[in-house]
Amino acid sequence: MINRMNRLKQQNRRYSDPTLWIFLIYFFVFILLFKLSPSILGALTLGWYLSMIIEVPARALSKVKFISYKLAVIISSIFIFALLVVGISLFIPILIEEGKMLFDLVVRGVRSFELGEIFNGNNEAVVERVVSVTDSFLSNVGEQAANLGGEALNWTVQHVPNATTAVLIFVITASYFTALYPLLKANLWRFFPRSGREKARVFISAFYRDLQHFIGGQVIIALIVGVLMGLGMLIAGIPYPLFLGFLAGITNFIPFLGVVIAGIPAVLVALTRVGVWGLVKVLIVIIVTNQIESWVLSPRIQGRRMKLNWFAIVVAIFFCAQFFGVVGVLLAIPLLIFFRDFWIQYVQNTYEKI
Repeated sequence: MINRMNRLKQQNRRYSDPTLWIFLIYFFVFILLFKLSPSILGALTLGWYLSMIIEVPARALSKVKFISYKLAVIISSIFIFALLVVGISLFIPILIEEGKMLFDLVVRGVRSFELGEIFNGNNEAVVERVVSVTDSFLSNVGEQAANLGGEALNWTVQHVPNATTAVLIFVITASYFTALYPLLKANLWRFFPRSGREKARVFISAFYRDLQHFIGGQVIIALIVGVLMGLGMLIAGIPYPLFLGFLAGITNFIPFLGVVIAGIPAVLVALTRVGVWGLVKVLIVIIVTNQIESWVLSPRIQGRRMKLNWFAIVVAIFFCAQFFGVVGVLLAIPLLIFFRDFWIQYVQNTYEKI
């Protein structure tokens, strides 16, 4: 009986891998810290994600003669940050201006609507009543919009300190994480026990390569989608084609939802500047670009290496967005890749040994 118990203990020790639990502990610590300080951890996460994007052109530049990797990182960082600043500085004014124009267009349309023709002009009292209700409705809408703007301004003022801190952390993390990667890689062994250290190193290296492959592919796809969208808007005669193409490329890093985010300003511009035919043209450009990405670009550039089911991606995006907020939308696929590799490397292999 004693020998049998000893054999069971030895078998359990052979099957159990402490690194599995170490990874899970680190993950739950990350969740706890995120819940305690979402602005700081969110800024760190976004900065890390942007550093991965910066690394893509930096690796390409470092292959050029006389350009070191550190210099390539600096050049790539300046270029990416300049694009972000230009995009944000253009996005907000255009969105506000087109929103005002759309509101004015709706107001003019309602007020110029021939209500008398609907009621055949038989009851002037009814017509006057409908016009009065319509004017009251529009006034209430305007008042609510003004109140919403005031509340948004107050919210912004109250959150300026946290937002400033988050932006500084975001910029510092995005700028220096890529340069510090070799140092982190050299000290990775300190975070794991000796018994599972080598296996953990191999696992993290494989995960990081998969992540590099995914983000590198997304950068190429985003560039092509941005060019296609910009050219499509230019051919369709839609204003701001360069900005709309840039926005489509940036939001393309959000799978499935990026096209919706980029489509909102495009639809606003089309309605206010061109009209219904402009809206039709914009929808055609968006649908054609999206189909080219889904059926041509993603299969050829990303290939089958990712092996991620589209339904799993959608569920991960909504789940992470619910749990982590805006940061979770970008964090969804990296987490999905991590847990897929984690399951194969640790959980599935342990099951097969039992």
